[in-house]
Amino acid sequence: MVLKNGVVFKGEEFVECPVAVKDGVIAGFDAAACEDAGGEEIDANGCLVLPGLVNCHGHTAMTLVRGLGAGLPLQRWLEEAIFPVEAKMTPEDIAAGMTWGAMEMLAGGTTTVADMYDFPNAGAAALSNAGMRGNLCRVGLAFSEDQELPPNRLKECIDFVVAHSDGNILGDFCLHSEYLTNEKFCRELVKANSVFRRPVHVHVSETEKEHRDSIQRHGKTPMRYLCDLGVFDHGGYAAHCVYATDDDLRLMREKGVTLVHNPTSNMKLGSGFAPVAKALATGVNVALGTDGCASNDNLDMFEEMHLASLVAKGIARDPAALPALDVIKMATANGAKALGRGNIGRIETGMLADFAIVDLSRPHLRPVLDFAGLVVNSMHASDVIMTIVGGEILYNRGVFPSIDPWKAKEDFDSSVRRLHSR
Repeated sequence: MVLKNGVVFKGEEFVECPVAVKDGVIAGFDAAACEDAGGEEIDANGCLVLPGLVNCHGHTAMTLVRGLGAGLPLQRWLEEAIFPVEAKMTPEDIAAGMTWGAMEMLAGGTTTVADMYDFPNAGAAALSNAGMRGNLCRVGLAFSEDQELPPNRLKECIDFVVAHSDGNILGDFCLHSEYLTNEKFCRELVKANSVFRRPVHVHVSETEKEHRDSIQRHGKTPMRYLCDLGVFDHGGYAAHCVYATDDDLRLMREKGVTLVHNPTSNMKLGSGFAPVAKALATGVNVALGTDGCASNDNLDMFEEMHLASLVAKGIARDPAALPALDVIKMATANGAKALGRGNIGRIETGMLADFAIVDLSRPHLRPVLDFAGLVVNSMHASDVIMTIVGGEILYNRGVFPSIDPWKAKEDFDSSVRRLHSR
């Protein structure tokens, strides 16, 4: 295909140019590349073409519990509201929730998600059927240091990584958190990952209680504890990091661990604010995530960009803190780096053709005086009119070519009725 007449976020600049796509890859930006690409022509006149957005921390099937437990702090929220419903979930529920979430993300320009949830094979199949990209995992967790994890849990983690070693769906290793994973399992997972060398997805220092309790248990912060065990020897991405210390940030830079900032979730649960500016100044890669729908309560990456920008400025009392261009990179290229996907996140020759196309004619998007500021401060997920993954149109003005929306709604509603019945 060829995208014509649009403004393109090419590299790190906004330029008017065509984009030629051949075999799912960006082939170039000149007339020769466009002529060689052939195929469908998409008129992007009056539109902005962004790289597909990368949601670096989600629990997508939590669309099934959107808004549940509002007003509770994290520990009570989990124990009183979330865990009882999750205990009733089946693979069919996960598939229904994941498909519904994929529709929401595609309609908002998100093309890739890092997802941590139960029954990942069902989630992977649903995401794959929708055409999205994802880094998924089998979650390792235990509710006490003495509790034995299910005997096959490590094997399930390894099997998932082996089964998803390339393509749109990649398997990563995962620990839920320091407080919900015991040391024995951590060491077993580290040993297994010495072979596969995959990034590890973990919740880290999300709340003050989690951070403080880890120091009481181990004499170490969660990040120091996990690093000392070797969990991040092959990199990874740590969600939240609200209470990350200066030493934690230095460790993250040394180990290649991305800080995944979840501003909406952290504020809704009253957890606090991640030290994003300090992390960036330390040399830590910072990406963005929505977290799950029960703690957000949406999957709108434009909203995360907006809030990340405002929070940074408010904390620093500096309107120049965290420039808009840096925030866009957090939602695109930085996220791709976090997930080990060097071929997405930027619109450059040779990259995979993942795009979010935004209609600039909307009243709240005019005038266009500063493209980067417009993306971060004015755009919403609903401004996206087309989402493309690997050169395939997966969303086009309310239509999902890869998903039957009526069946998706029927399956989703059925799961919701069963899960929330008394």
